[in-house]
Amino acid sequence: MSKKLKFILWIVVAVVTVIAIGIFGTGFIKSKTVDTVHPVVTFDIENYGKIKAELYPEYAPTTVTNIIALVKSGYYENKIIYGKDPICLYLGRDKDGNVVNPTVSLINQNVAEDSDENFEYTIPGEFHANGYKDNTLRHEKGVLSLIRNDYTQSVTGLYQESYNSGNSQIGIMMGENSSNLNGVYAAFGRVIEGLDILEKIYEQNEIAEPEKNEDGTVQESPIEKFKSAPIIKSATVDTFGVEFGMPVYQEAFESLKSER
Repeated sequence: MSKKLKFILWIVVAVVTVIAIGIFGTGFIKSKTVDTVHPVVTFDIENYGKIKAELYPEYAPTTVTNIIALVKSGYYENKIIYGKDPICLYLGRDKDGNVVNPTVSLINQNVAEDSDENFEYTIPGEFHANGYKDNTLRHEKGVLSLIRNDYTQSVTGLYQESYNSGNSQIGIMMGENSSNLNGVYAAFGRVIEGLDILEKIYEQNEIAEPEKNEDGTVQESPIEKFKSAPIIKSATVDTFGVEFGMPVYQEAFESLKSER
């Protein structure tokens, strides 16, 4: 074999090796980056200012991916901070105070709005009680957690339906004793800017009169509804160039679905 041919073969091998390393390296870096980058979501609250929260995919990857997809879809625009309880603020209902469950077309561009695949969805609960061991983020002031339903109070045994019923409603920890949510709710982020704004909303916002039933009795609710609920003018997210894709999801439990 001539020296010239050997030289050409070495060049070919070198190029192939560089390409292979590049492909492997890109995939390796991407997989590592998705787990370690902390996206920042910004909620611009009308008449109050901006609240920024850092999201932690290393603790709750599906939850974070879902929130990112919903923010990008515009889901949170014109939603409100609905009310509070002794533990947290509630973010994500519409201006009338109703929960509007997201549909698959919001997070999956391949699903048409008028198709059978565009159902109301929920995501798996990423916390210890649901068999998920990696979420060790503790509930404390400023931490974001995914709100879910609890069907076990009325029907015995619906633990999986309860644990996997979260989708878009967010609780922001503000009060004491939020540690009782550890292991049973999916914490996924933390407020890094605007906590003072949230404190003002939590402590000073006037509470609305309790709603009444048709018979005149007061509707009991653990959540105190704000008389003038702060409105989310816009919501944006910075993923620092990392593509998070689409979350794992399933069709919402029948009793959770909105009336449409």
